[in-house]
Amino acid sequence: MVSQFADKWLPGKASGISGGGGGGRSIITGKKSSVSKKSKEKLKEKKKRGERDWPDVRLKDRKEGLTEKFLENHGYKQSDTPGKPNTYIYDGDKVKAYSAYVKGGKTGVSVKTFNNPTLKSLRDWMGY
Repeated sequence: MVSQFADKWLPGKASGISGGGGGGRSIITGKKSSVSKKSKEKLKEKKKRGERDWPDVRLKDRKEGLTEKFLENHGYKQSDTPGKPNTYIYDGDKVKAYSAYVKGGKTGVSVKTFNNPTLKSLRDWMGY
């Protein structure tokens, strides 16, 4: 009888009664649940936020010296000579980071120029 009720109100969602794949909708009203999967994930992220590197710095912050500290924490060193792998140099008010890479059996050095980046953009570049 319960399955007929679910079929009547939520066609194709009868599996929601057993707890599997209800689509985030109420079995009785058919309306979306007040707590969605996305909001649950956001709550989990907020709890994890304290576990990431530099939890006291917001991802959108642009602090003086942030780029240098971030690069040094990832093994980069300041250099006077441009082009050495895993180094960075100052170019006016910008910071240039040099990274070694291997592509198709060939090695090289790539360069990334930072102009007062956010912590989020630094983390994206590093592949977090």
